[in-house]
Amino acid sequence: MIAGALALLIGGRMVLRYLDKQASEASRVPVLATYPDDGIDPAMPASKAGEARLQALATGACRCSRERGGASEEACWQDYKAAIEPFTINGVANLCAPISTELDCIATDAGEKCIVTSYSNGICTAEEADAADHAYTQALNAEGEFSTLGEVAAVRANERAGAAFRDVVERIRRGERLAAPLGPGGCT
Repeated sequence: MIAGALALLIGGRMVLRYLDKQASEASRVPVLATYPDDGIDPAMPASKAGEARLQALATGACRCSRERGGASEEACWQDYKAAIEPFTINGVANLCAPISTELDCIATDAGEKCIVTSYSNGICTAEEADAADHAYTQALNAEGEFSTLGEVAAVRANERAGAAFRDVVERIRRGERLAAPLGPGGCT
């Protein structure tokens, strides 16, 4: 009887340890992985390499959507969506004029990592966003600090800033590579 109770106790303990291990592994948040053929530096830590890979996929999908238009959006984003499927995603956006940023934030073992999925107006990279933001800010403040302008000058400044922004966005859409802006922008 003692042997039977001991066997039951030990067996129960082993079952509990097994179930605990399974539950622990199931609740683990995946680490952003890298792949040998993704062009990411193999010396980079796995979480950084995985983040870089996801950012490259998101940037490529954004550019594809911009170049091909709305009808191709689903096809453009297919690889990115497949890559983020194992993760819990928290979609975030910051609202700023003239550039808003959309992000997918992912909780991982290494902490939260955010992938920029796009900026407003079909802008896909930080460099493009900086160029558009800088053009807008420079035009807005061409007659002096915007907050100090009178009503008529403020209207002119807004119109001029909007035109400068639209010009940069059109240049980006045509595929023109823009030089890095000199000086501060407002949102980026």
